[in-house]
Amino acid sequence: MNDAVVVIAGAKIVEVGSTKEVQIPADARVLDTRGKWILPGFIDLHAHLTCPENAEQQRSHTDSLLTLRALRFMNQLLRCGVTSVRDVGSPIEPMRALTAARSLGYTDTVRLFSCGPLLTVSGGHGAGTDGTLEVDGPWAFRRAVRRVYRAGFRHVKLSPTYTREEVEAALDEASTLGMSVTVHGGGVSDTTPTSMTRIAVEAGAPCIEHLNQMDEEVLDLIAERGVHVVPTLAIYRALYEGDFIPRRMIEERNWCLEMHEDLFRMARARGILMGIGVDAVGEFTRQYPALYFDEMKYHVQLGATKMEAIVAATRNGAIILDRCDLGTLEPNKGADLQVLGSNPLDSLDALGSPEAVMVEGNMHRSA
Repeated sequence: MNDAVVVIAGAKIVEVGSTKEVQIPADARVLDTRGKWILPGFIDLHAHLTCPENAEQQRSHTDSLLTLRALRFMNQLLRCGVTSVRDVGSPIEPMRALTAARSLGYTDTVRLFSCGPLLTVSGGHGAGTDGTLEVDGPWAFRRAVRRVYRAGFRHVKLSPTYTREEVEAALDEASTLGMSVTVHGGGVSDTTPTSMTRIAVEAGAPCIEHLNQMDEEVLDLIAERGVHVVPTLAIYRALYEGDFIPRRMIEERNWCLEMHEDLFRMARARGILMGIGVDAVGEFTRQYPALYFDEMKYHVQLGATKMEAIVAATRNGAIILDRCDLGTLEPNKGADLQVLGSNPLDSLDALGSPEAVMVEGNMHRSA
């Protein structure tokens, strides 16, 4: 919209429209954005903010250092126009401290939606690392979800190699407690010929992390049930390029980068709602936050329009977070936005260096 005005009061958007339609309050503080582009703040749906860069950090980092490491990444994201981040697997104490610090006004950074520790089975994906709880059986999964809730988190992530009964129990408990759930879909932890993604979707999972090996009929089921997907393609490309994918996956199961790319194209063709998530871990955290915009550009390379990529980073992200008050510039939505100097529909290179970023009505100028 040309000649647009966004009126904000406190942490909320009050009115959006043209200067002819919107009455600007006489005492309003005005930010002149003529010739600029205003977008909603972006949402990163898949972060591991406390993940150590290497084994030495794994051994030496205390909860205090992990908290500061996470805050560093949050502030980096903020400067790039990302205003919300979902952490899908970190130790309880750093995440609890960051959540409390923000609510108390001790920090002024992005919104944090934390799943707390990742829930997996004994020896499952992520087992043995900080920020993971290993539990076995339906009742243990229920107790783990209750523990995550009691620690103050309202999101939870499940990881293979779960059974259908375990996923169903966790989902039922989360529903009772009003929690949002996402599930790691298969991958290295898949058992063959059974697909972990199929198990999760048939059990009722609302969101799947990663586009890993699956049959087309599983994609059909995802589309039929309205399940959401966070593809995390850019990190897979980096893993293949760095030869980090286990050889057995390549040699025995015929994994290749094209497999993930084809799944994205098929998911898009089926109208599956997808969001943007990074999943930078280990040494790949050095590429944060550039990987976020690599992910958006990758979607476009695989057939999505630039607008689709922006919607995936904004409106879709809010839907996946179960936060209808975020993701678009509309009255009564949260005042999370960014001001760009050039049109991102001309080039996504315009993203990542906003002139200003607002979170909950608080303005942050870009350096």
